[in-house]
Amino acid sequence: MLSCLLTSWEAQALELLFHVSALPPYVKDDPRQGLVPEIVTRAFATQGIQCKFIRSNNKRMETEVEAGTADAGFAGIPVNNPKIFFSDTVIEFENVAVTLSDKRLQINSLSDLSGKKIVAFSNAQKVLDPEFTVAIKNHRSYSEVGDQASQVPMLDAGRGDVILLDLRAFLYFARLLHGKTEATNRYTVHHLFKPTPRLLGFHKSEHRDHFNKGLKTIRQSGEYAAILNNYRND
Repeated sequence: MLSCLLTSWEAQALELLFHVSALPPYVKDDPRQGLVPEIVTRAFATQGIQCKFIRSNNKRMETEVEAGTADAGFAGIPVNNPKIFFSDTVIEFENVAVTLSDKRLQINSLSDLSGKKIVAFSNAQKVLDPEFTVAIKNHRSYSEVGDQASQVPMLDAGRGDVILLDLRAFLYFARLLHGKTEATNRYTVHHLFKPTPRLLGFHKSEHRDHFNKGLKTIRQSGEYAAILNNYRND
């Protein structure tokens, strides 16, 4: 009985440190807020584990999770890193192409990007389909930006014909600037890419296993779907 009590107390006392990059609505400027911190917090709560989130960047995230100075990182660690233990899918990103509706651009395939000014998110060539890298290999007007909040204003200002970014992130930024109705009318979304699963990378396999168990629990209970629904219009 004493052993069971100690195990329970240890689980309740455990707090894991997570590195996350700000990308609303997944992770907001306050790293404790957003779709992903809420999913992670709820999943670990079922295991009696608390979570602490700090803002980071991909390079720092990978280095600190490898070293064990952070317990886990979200989405910024290459999944081929053999020193990291990766979770089940936390959420899927759906990267899309977005244009101004009044330009009436027909973009139904990657080949239709030819001749367009493209503004993509950082490391897009590593994240998107290999066919994308081939399609823009000799593209004369292609750039990547680290701050995805800048992409919609760049499109509005004519500094790009097409922006490439995650659909939820685009909707968040566009609605923030123009409101839901105006954003819907102002932009056209082109679905060119397959959804990309995004994972948590852990320093320890047992922490990964605790998360996977908690994630399964909140999926089965309907709590996971409720969290997604709460961010539907965010």
